[in-house]
Amino acid sequence: MVEDVSHAVAQISLALAYYAGLVVLMRVSGKRLAGQTTTFDLIVLICLGVVLQDIALRKGTLNGWLFIVTVFSAHRGLAAWCARSRWVRRLARGSPRPLVRDGQIDFGALQDEALSPDDLMAGLRKLGYATPDIIHLAVLEETGQISAIPMNRPEFPGGSQC
Repeated sequence: MVEDVSHAVAQISLALAYYAGLVVLMRVSGKRLAGQTTTFDLIVLICLGVVLQDIALRKGTLNGWLFIVTVFSAHRGLAAWCARSRWVRRLARGSPRPLVRDGQIDFGALQDEALSPDDLMAGLRKLGYATPDIIHLAVLEETGQISAIPMNRPEFPGGSQC
């Protein structure tokens, strides 16, 4: 019985280490991997996940269930903690990063976020903007998506103050 408990504790510990390893890999790889994923990025992420899983998952149905329940619970716990703590959210997910201000591209921010000007332009085109010249603010969100506000956007929806 003691051996079964220690075996379960070991599997839970490995599953927690697996989840923590994936969270760290995602943070180190940057927001691009989350939102602007290329085929190459996806291949690398899948390979890393498989290798980590092979290390952490022991054979057997019970081990598989312990692994799944532990990783799912750790993810739900981290999500709840992120919802309650701004510091934890920024640590786990990062923070939004301005890429364009008043029509000017911040090339330092692009470099820090491992994005090319072409990646930025693709994100802006996806939002319907052909050039950064008309952008008041474009931000790389913590999700990895680019959001943008044009310069001549009305202050209130519909353009009136009713």
